[in-house]
Amino acid sequence: MEKERLFVVSAILPIHVEKKDKQYSVKVSPGGLVTALKQALYKRQAIWLGWAGTNQINKELKQLILETGKKEGFALYPVSLTEEERKNFFDGFSNGIIWPLFHTFPAYTRFEPEYWQAYKKVNKKFANYIKKLVSKNDLIWVHDYHFFLLPEYLKESGVKNKTGFFLHIPFPNPELFFKIPWRIELLEGLLHYDLIGFHTYIDRKNFLDCLDELIDGIQIKVKEPITQIKYKGKTIKVGVFPISIDFEKYNSFAKQVKSLDKKRKLILGIDRLDYTKGLIHKLRAFKLFLEKYPEFHCKVQLVQAVAPNIKKLPEYDQLKIEFEHLVSEINGKFGTDRWTPVRYIAGRLDFEKLIAYYRYSDVCWVNPIKDGMNLVGKEYAAANIDENGVLLLSEFAGAATELYKDALLINPYDLEGTAYTLYKALTMKDNQKSKRMKNLRKHIQKYDINWWSNAFLEAAFDRKIEDFPVLEEDFPLHEILQLP
Repeated sequence: MEKERLFVVSAILPIHVEKKDKQYSVKVSPGGLVTALKQALYKRQAIWLGWAGTNQINKELKQLILETGKKEGFALYPVSLTEEERKNFFDGFSNGIIWPLFHTFPAYTRFEPEYWQAYKKVNKKFANYIKKLVSKNDLIWVHDYHFFLLPEYLKESGVKNKTGFFLHIPFPNPELFFKIPWRIELLEGLLHYDLIGFHTYIDRKNFLDCLDELIDGIQIKVKEPITQIKYKGKTIKVGVFPISIDFEKYNSFAKQVKSLDKKRKLILGIDRLDYTKGLIHKLRAFKLFLEKYPEFHCKVQLVQAVAPNIKKLPEYDQLKIEFEHLVSEINGKFGTDRWTPVRYIAGRLDFEKLIAYYRYSDVCWVNPIKDGMNLVGKEYAAANIDENGVLLLSEFAGAATELYKDALLINPYDLEGTAYTLYKALTMKDNQKSKRMKNLRKHIQKYDINWWSNAFLEAAFDRKIEDFPVLEEDFPLHEILQLP
């Protein structure tokens, strides 16, 4: 009997391709989805399909991508897109409609008909690639908001494999979702999956509410842990699976890092340049904190790292300008020759430096306006092995639904409340900090990335990650190299 393999689909492969002097180089790129799936798929005979970040894929580059993936423990297969498809599928429908709307920023949406046509076209193109790559026993795990229509096109092309879908961003309430002109087509597309997974119960409720309002003839039976939907003779399962991290990786690495040369209390922010992350609200709240609590002048520093965003949209250019202006304003107003209130790091910290900051920062400040999960707080707790840090967490991060008891929750829109809660975090007694951090670490250790992947795979396919065949050294990459 042919063995079952795990077939993973995401819009973009976890790689960065560069071409210099006619020579390609391929590196595995960082990111929440990448980190989670790398751990789940490591050393398994999994095929991961996605766009490689370049529109020109030749045999040489395809071979290099496959070899890079094999070093990480799985096979990466690149999909080619035209420049027009890339622009209208990614910048248009995915990041110009779904991303802002699902993160409660409807003013940034642009409902252009050509975006919808590209979304359908690219979903169909991925379905055609999958049809040629997939074996009859493979189980297909699809990731994120780019592929609401994919299972419908798979069915049309004759692919009968079981499919599971996980949404890594929030799902909006009906009032927001109803703004999409193609709302019914998107929901009906999703209903071709066998399992649909969300981070939180709020996301699941919003999804079910939208179905209830928009889809005729649907039957929803809410129960735990898996809700069942009956539609057109098919049963669809819906579950909640909060994504997590490799706890042991962060915990063990933290024991090896060098101590930071701290002269004052450190408040840490680790974010991507995105309007969803609440960066402007964070700086405004910190400015208010310095005004209200002058006793902390020269005694604290906000270290804020901001990684670049691969989305090339004008909203991010404007955000960068506004953010850097606010940093200059705060440092100019409060700073001295020996004290810079905000240390702005424009870029991504290397892993060793990141872990050092996680271990030795007094407060980690996670401030999104809306986030599917946000793993920064979990990483911070896993690496805070001395158990003397405090997690300041937006109540609008998916992580808040898990960590609310032991983090200090804030509303990013409430600048005064946030400034006061930051004061509480910085003045908290040692025994209180230790108790909260112990509880956070215990929870994250129990519900780690292995728990997440196995919980989803068991619900979707009645399998665990260890049930899939191990990737051997002689895994025949040449066989899939010849495919489309």
